[in-house]
Amino acid sequence: MTSSTVNTTYEPFALEPEYIEGNRQFIAELPLRPGQHVLDLACGVGTITKLLIERQPQLTILGLDLSRESLLIGRRMFQERGYTIGAGLILTKSTGNGSPRILHIEGTADRLPFHDSWADLVFMGHAIHMLPDYVALLKEIHRMLVPGGSFAFNSSFYAGSQAPGTDHFYQLWWKGASQFIIQRDAELRAQGKPGLKRERGKAPRAFSSLWPSADEWHGLLKQTGFTIHATHERTVMMTQRGLETIGSYSGLAKLMVSGYPVEIASEALVAAVAPAMKESGFDSVPRLWLEVVARKAQ
Repeated sequence: MTSSTVNTTYEPFALEPEYIEGNRQFIAELPLRPGQHVLDLACGVGTITKLLIERQPQLTILGLDLSRESLLIGRRMFQERGYTIGAGLILTKSTGNGSPRILHIEGTADRLPFHDSWADLVFMGHAIHMLPDYVALLKEIHRMLVPGGSFAFNSSFYAGSQAPGTDHFYQLWWKGASQFIIQRDAELRAQGKPGLKRERGKAPRAFSSLWPSADEWHGLLKQTGFTIHATHERTVMMTQRGLETIGSYSGLAKLMVSGYPVEIASEALVAAVAPAMKESGFDSVPRLWLEVVARKAQ
C-alpha cells in the first residue's frame, strides 16, 4: 500500500483475514439460538452479520451504522452473495433449515431507534472505544436487551492491547511515520508550497493509555446494570497488510500522529509499517483483542 491516497475508514481492515477469523472465533463462543433477535452495532459493511449468519442462520439481525456509505457497500456485498432486498430493506435468503432476516439502519449507537427489550443479543465489533460517552452507550444497550439478554463486544483499542515484546515495533512505527511527515513537509517546501502545519496542543502521547482497561470496562458495565459473564484476551497475529489497513484508519492516525491532517497521518502510518516490521524482526505482530460478554439481569 504505497499510494498517496489511502482509505481512512475502518472498512479495509474489517475485510482482512485476521479480522474475520478473530471475530469468527469469538462469535463461535456466543449463545446463539434459532429465532433470536440480534443487534449488530456499528455493523459497517456487514462482516459481523455474515459471521453471525454463518454460525446460526435462523436469526433476525438489525445492523446499525453511522456511515451510509458502509451500509450501501454491505448491501451490495449481500446481493453479490445471492441475497435480495425485499420490502423494508429486509434481506432474505433460504439457508437450509431457516432464513435470516437482516435490516440495515443508519443511526448512532448511543441513541438507538428501537423499543425497549427487543434484542436477545447485542454485538459490537471493534467500535466501542469510538463512542464519546460510554455510560450513555451502555445504558441504551441495557434498555434494548430482553431480561437475561447478552451484550458482547471486542476491541483491539484498550489499555493493555499491546502484546508483551512489541513495544519496539510500535516505537519504530511511530518514528517512521514521523520521519515520513518530515520528509513530505520538506518536499512541499522545496516545491514552493506551504509545508505541513501541526495543530498546537496535540502532541503525541502513549495512545494505548487513552482507552479503558479491561477492569475499567467491567466497572462501567456494572455501573449500568450488567453482570460480567466472560472476559478473554485473544492474541491475533497482525500481518503487514493488516497493520497497513489499520494504520490507514483515521481513528488511529489521529492519535499516533496527532495534529496533522488525517490523510497525511494515515499515509505516514501505512508507509512506516514495512520498515518497522523489518527492523524489529517481526514477520507478523501479535496484538491482544479484549472480548467481553455481559448480561442483563432476568
